[in-house]
Amino acid sequence: MHTGVRRVGRSSVTFGQEVMVGDKRVGSGDATVVLADDSGPLQLPDELIADLDEMRLPETGVAGRPAATRPRPERLHRAHYSYWVPLRSRIGDVDSNQHVNYIALATWYDEAVAAFTLDSIGTTAGGTVADLPPWSYQIQYLGEVTYPGNYEVALTVRSVDTGSVHYELGVFRGGTCLGVADAIGPHGELHPSH
Repeated sequence: MHTGVRRVGRSSVTFGQEVMVGDKRVGSGDATVVLADDSGPLQLPDELIADLDEMRLPETGVAGRPAATRPRPERLHRAHYSYWVPLRSRIGDVDSNQHVNYIALATWYDEAVAAFTLDSIGTTAGGTVADLPPWSYQIQYLGEVTYPGNYEVALTVRSVDTGSVHYELGVFRGGTCLGVADAIGPHGELHPSH
């Protein structure tokens, strides 16, 4: 596992991770951390920027990719999505910063895809569960998800090709979008259970 810095801005830093087996990259991820308070983004101290620059990952095909763009405006509105899954945050989801942990949030997206898949193929209680979780996520956090709280994960299918389904998802509390995700998962051989 290689972890380092991909990009350093005036108020944010993007960390990158790569999972290697021998010389082969088998997984990767990025996380952008923004220094902010109630008034908005704050400037990183020059000393911290210099320290972060020393932690840059070596240049690879992944390191040079552009930063994630802001979500399209329609992604922040409930009307964009066609399917909804209600979820309640659990105390076990909370991290040391009193937010719902990013790993727990990723499982919420998995839960929405699983519920959508079951509904789409007409599986009833006690039926076979299709094993079609997404293999790729790009997640952007837009607000704080906290405990306690009732939330909804929204989903719409952006496209389907011969081997995969492309999903657009969002986490909402009421009318406020707190995060969006793009996911790609297998199309599979979906047949209703009997």
